[in-house]
Amino acid sequence: MVPEVRFDRNARYGAALVGVLFAGFLNIATDFSAFIQAANYAGVLGTDVPAVDFAEFVLILGIYLAAFILMPASGARRLGAVTLACVVLLLWATIGIERGVGNIDHPVAFWTFVVNQGLITLVVALGGWLLVRGRHPLAFLVLLLALIPPLVSVLLVQASATTGAYILVSEGTVIVLGIGGAWLAALIDRLVRGRSQPSVEDSVDEGRELSSRRG
Repeated sequence: MVPEVRFDRNARYGAALVGVLFAGFLNIATDFSAFIQAANYAGVLGTDVPAVDFAEFVLILGIYLAAFILMPASGARRLGAVTLACVVLLLWATIGIERGVGNIDHPVAFWTFVVNQGLITLVVALGGWLLVRGRHPLAFLVLLLALIPPLVSVLLVQASATTGAYILVSEGTVIVLGIGGAWLAALIDRLVRGRSQPSVEDSVDEGRELSSRRG
């Protein structure tokens, strides 16, 4: 007899994890420079690059949302992660476009730091993951790691790094900080809560899963 395949708590967790990792990688690996300057291209160049970048942006946002919604967590936690992803990514795109058309100019260094793609990727991917996982508030200190990619970018520019080196180092930095930050947050959460004290919301979620199985 073929065992019944259930899309249970573990399957949802696995799908959500893959989704966040995939969206995070696309987020840092995709060049949105044309999308950010889309208004400058309109009616000037016969190119569909802004449209392609826009489609990629929507795709990445959609993957983030799907992953956070699939996560076996309370509705409040999933809503928090979805809200974070929407607000940060849409605000990032808005600021980028406004900078592209010259509506936002000074201070240049500040805005360059704020819209750094590595910083945005970590805030959305790592921050959203911490929310759906229900980590202890102290664990959110790992989001300070998001300040590192902009600093690395500045150092690479000052060192006159090649385009290839810049891309590889930037992507590697975000990947390492993202995965490392998630594990560090889990460690902080365990140390603060204690090894045998799961969060109340996790206990409720497990109870609902057991009830659905019995039903």
